[in-house]
Amino acid sequence: MKVCINLLEQEKNIGPVIFAKRLAHELEKKNVKIVNRFQNHDVLLAIIKDDKIEYSRGKGAKIIQRLDGIYHYLDASPVERNVSIIDTFQKADAVVYQSRFNKRMIERDFGIKEQYFIIPNGADPEIFSKNNNQKNNITFLTSSKWRSMKRLDSIIEGFDYAEIPNSELWILGQVDNSVSSEKIKYFGEIYSKSVVDFYNNSDFLLHLAHADSCPNTVVEALVAEIPVICASSGGTKELIKNSGEIIEEKVSGLEKISTAEIPKIPPKKVAEAMYNCIENKDKYEFPREDLYISNCARNYIRAFEEVLDK
Repeated sequence: MKVCINLLEQEKNIGPVIFAKRLAHELEKKNVKIVNRFQNHDVLLAIIKDDKIEYSRGKGAKIIQRLDGIYHYLDASPVERNVSIIDTFQKADAVVYQSRFNKRMIERDFGIKEQYFIIPNGADPEIFSKNNNQKNNITFLTSSKWRSMKRLDSIIEGFDYAEIPNSELWILGQVDNSVSSEKIKYFGEIYSKSVVDFYNNSDFLLHLAHADSCPNTVVEALVAEIPVICASSGGTKELIKNSGEIIEEKVSGLEKISTAEIPKIPPKKVAEAMYNCIENKDKYEFPREDLYISNCARNYIRAFEEVLDK
């Protein structure tokens, strides 16, 4: 089988590109030949959007779109910004959703695709190995491209409110405004290969994003057997299952609101989840083989085969 993955053409240090390269490497280990756009291919995996579908179609390829979340905040011109994504959706033979939440969001705005698959992202347990933090303090890690919907303010306020003795909060990713504190450390943008060292020296991951579908950082932490604290809005809670704490919210993440209206999570709720994580650390369900990149790749191969057989 020959597969073209469109985002392999890019070098950006962003989640979809990182995942595309990770998936391609694992597919090749399973005897799937990864080819470029100009070589004959059986399947085009169009991650998010693709404006060269007709070129692949002309070579006889089936088109599978793999979708992240879509633009749905009112102040980001969601209709205009989704035009090319909708165009790819309409032309695709099938679609891969990362979570059930992701599927509901897409179907609400794009309609229903007859052939679909729900496949969460994956990570390599040989790289993201079980954490071995040998320090005497407790380290909470958080990592993102920081925008308002990622709710860094709720993370910092909750960490401060908790006042956990001998604890630190490590923040990866560029931030516009930092809070001065001896217990909070900012590391700026970290390339994916360097993130492993932070997982190996952390105890818990905080990810309170408002409407993420399947964040790589959460997948990586769970594969590294690090318990995760997340909010109930979005698809992240589907990843965590019994491997961390889920903070319940009144919103689902499907609401079309402006970024200024994204609700904060009360510091007390965040602090309670942090203390619960510490208390229950040895009770969470690990390992998370369902999120290993090898199993993720197998699910993609099954999807490719089903689409080719139809």
